Amino acid sequence: MANIVIGVTGGIAAYKAVDLTSKLIQAGHEVRVVLTDNALEFITPLAFQAIGRNHVYTNTFKEEDPSVISHINIGEWADIIVVAPITANTISKLACGIYDNMLLNVLAANTKPVILAPAMNVHMYNQPAIRRNMQTLMDDGYHFIDSESGFLACGYNAKGRMANVPEIRQYIEELLMKGGSLKGKKVLVTAGPTQESIDPIRYITNHSSGRMGYAIAEAAQKRGAEVVLVSGPVNLAQPAGVHVIDTVSTEEMFTAVKSHMDADLGIFTAAVSDFTPITRMEGKMKKQKDQEIVSIDLKKTPDILQYAGEHSTGMYVVGFAAETENVEEYAEDKLERKNADCIVMNDVSDTSIGMNSPDNEVVMLFREGAPMPFEKMDKRALGEQIIDALIQRWLG
Repeated sequence: MANIVIGVTGGIAAYKAVDLTSKLIQAGHEVRVVLTDNALEFITPLAFQAIGRNHVYTNTFKEEDPSVISHINIGEWADIIVVAPITANTISKLACGIYDNMLLNVLAANTKPVILAPAMNVHMYNQPAIRRNMQTLMDDGYHFIDSESGFLACGYNAKGRMANVPEIRQYIEELLMKGGSLKGKKVLVTAGPTQESIDPIRYITNHSSGRMGYAIAEAAQKRGAEVVLVSGPVNLAQPAGVHVIDTVSTEEMFTAVKSHMDADLGIFTAAVSDFTPITRMEGKMKKQKDQEIVSIDLKKTPDILQYAGEHSTGMYVVGFAAETENVEEYAEDKLERKNADCIVMNDVSDTSIGMNSPDNEVVMLFREGAPMPFEKMDKRALGEQIIDALIQRWLG
């Protein structure tokens, strides 16, 4: 059974949170409740205390137990946090990093999965600012249970009503089940490009954004794994709860990977430079008068995926094959040649699923078993699908 925090914000649907709390306790879960000031306009702490036999948290600065800081302790205690209902106001504050009440401070200090169940008027729900803020939170890894259509407190019969309690409970149970599927496992992920210096100003690199690797690292962490993310230079926020090692060159990434070869699962998404200049110039390379062609001598870089495939003893090795032609042929060759257990192949000649795109479409090829294709989707969603597929094939 799990430790679950229920957050309640100021909407008429707050009464449903009492029922949700009751159902979760009946299922054997331990539940703690956090109410915002606005939630207190609709419901009292006593209702939750009577059901859960636990203190209800309402004030960031009211510390019942001097041995802990409550808003940090609650997040560390929880296996999952559910905010039901979450209003337009709280959605917007959370998306903008405004933490001005107990619940928002709990969320700010949290590294566990968070489920948000919106409830609001249909016109509020469709406001461009609210839609943007919801998308921001989804991009940050929050889980949303979409609102239902039905009779609203304002009199409309339209979308905006909080999802029903059985649906929310089922979502919680499914997420909890996923959350422990990699518990006790160490997952190594590489992501992003590498940069190979020509001189102090210039370098060789590629268009990789790192989004795919970061999404996979986040998905693995949510399933309980200890995750080490070896990242090339990217412009992405570090996933919560993930140990990130920042690297620049292929050699640096290789060194970091070698120090974590004890991982149970290695997923090598990084677009590693295949070549690096033999000599790095100490000063800026100058243009010479009448010089039309400049040559730079290159040498091979370490093959990180092949090293992992040949030197790991217990690691399940997954590589990526981003190709522009003969995609399947090259991917199958890579699977064999690199001694990998799985290759995720995609056609980056299609710019809508290319290296710098927010979306991707892939096929997973396995050393054993049938291929698994995934249609075009957001990389964060695909990261979840890839991790689940690997759990099925590797641990299933």
